[in-house]
Amino acid sequence: MTTLPRFAVLACLGALTACAALQPPANPFAGSWTTAERQQIAFRDTTIVVNPPGAQATAMAAESCDGAFRFGYGRRSREALIGLAPHQPDLRGKLASLLVQPDYPVAELACGEGASTYVLLDERDLVAIYRDRDIAGIERLSRL
Repeated sequence: MTTLPRFAVLACLGALTACAALQPPANPFAGSWTTAERQQIAFRDTTIVVNPPGAQATAMAAESCDGAFRFGYGRRSREALIGLAPHQPDLRGKLASLLVQPDYPVAELACGEGASTYVLLDERDLVAIYRDRDIAGIERLSRL
């Protein structure tokens, strides 16, 4: 009699484990992030929401980007990320010192003629690489 309940419990645990394995991994970017200037960015499945201090939050979309909008998650190599600033040796040096792993999870946003690549450094920190044609800049963000 005791083997039947034990078997049922083990079967249920096995089924739960199998279901958990089928779940997609949680988005490591999910949640809100802030800059030193207190601008907040929140990552969603299909976009980001930008919330400057004292202003209305804006979900980035085709309407806010003159019709040219692209957003997605992926991975990029260290070399590819450093290569986002090809004509700025000082910025390439900063990126080289920040990016020590061989590859990183990224969120990439293209809006109008500009583009942003958000690089997850660890659970609490990310760096944003902003580009507008040949000019790039970086900014650090921390999880709220």
